[in-house]
Amino acid sequence: MKKIWAVRKDSEAVSPVIATILMVAITVVLAAVLYVMVLGFGTDTSSTPTTTLTDEPITNGVKVTFGAVNQDIGWDLISLLLDDGTTSGGWANLTVDMLNDGLGDTQTMQTLTLGALTVTFVIQDLSGNGYADQGDNVKMTASFSAATIYTFTAIYESTDGNMAECTFSG
Repeated sequence: MKKIWAVRKDSEAVSPVIATILMVAITVVLAAVLYVMVLGFGTDTSSTPTTTLTDEPITNGVKVTFGAVNQDIGWDLISLLLDDGTTSGGWANLTVDMLNDGLGDTQTMQTLTLGALTVTFVIQDLSGNGYADQGDNVKMTASFSAATIYTFTAIYESTDGNMAECTFSG
């Protein structure tokens, strides 16, 4: 009986070493693509989160309360700016470890001199999680003038964009 197929005698195939290197390279490339997709390196990080700010008068000052924030933003990424139309000043870089023990922390910040006005910032992180959440507030104590319009702005430091602002008078 005659054989149906003939055994090839030439050796024109890829060597086992080259084949192994190609398989490892393909595996590494696929793993890197999956890693980038899972960790979100392709996401847009240049957007500024938004919130609302509500002001209410308190004894010797004003309390500004944060509304719902559309992203989890640590207090260390937020700057606060107070402007009276002539001069401005602000506060920045609260360290998260000051406000993250879960107890609903209140922290007195530095005082700010705004013209002849001295303002003391007190920040309250109600949940104590280190993030700016709905209900968290900033109390500013000073003798604000009823004749002056003050603008309070929350700024996201990563993009230097305004998250929200509110205006009030004394």
